[in-house]
Amino acid sequence: MSSKSHEYSRTCVCDVVQFINDLQDAAVEDSSCPTNCLNPVLGANREKHSHVNTRPFILYTKDGGAFEPFYKNHHFDSCDDLCEKSKFLRVENVEGCCAVVRVLKCVCEHHDGHSRVHFEVTDTCITLDLTDFIAIQCLEDTFVNL
Repeated sequence: MSSKSHEYSRTCVCDVVQFINDLQDAAVEDSSCPTNCLNPVLGANREKHSHVNTRPFILYTKDGGAFEPFYKNHHFDSCDDLCEKSKFLRVENVEGCCAVVRVLKCVCEHHDGHSRVHFEVTDTCITLDLTDFIAIQCLEDTFVNL
């Protein structure tokens, strides 16, 4: 294995998160390109191409589990619900392999017999060393109120 391919594999999560950050900063709408993390058009992986500003993702740790940070839930029924976990993230800024990510809350709403899932931002931001993760899974592009 060449050192170049070893370097790429060591930083591939860094590279993808940097790409997602650049994409969200540009927030361009287009209807081409298939779904994947390196899709160059934010919103192209949605059936209905509406205004989007976020490509949510899940990071996986070296042991294979999803990274699930805690966030403070402002709408809770009991003290047990005050702090919750979420594996859904949004990149806010990237410098090299250091990224600031915001934890997203997954919300399910029920209207007229139909369920709709969407994300809401939380107040929790975390600075991460992206070299500590082995995989990234991107989800459908979406709009979140920032």
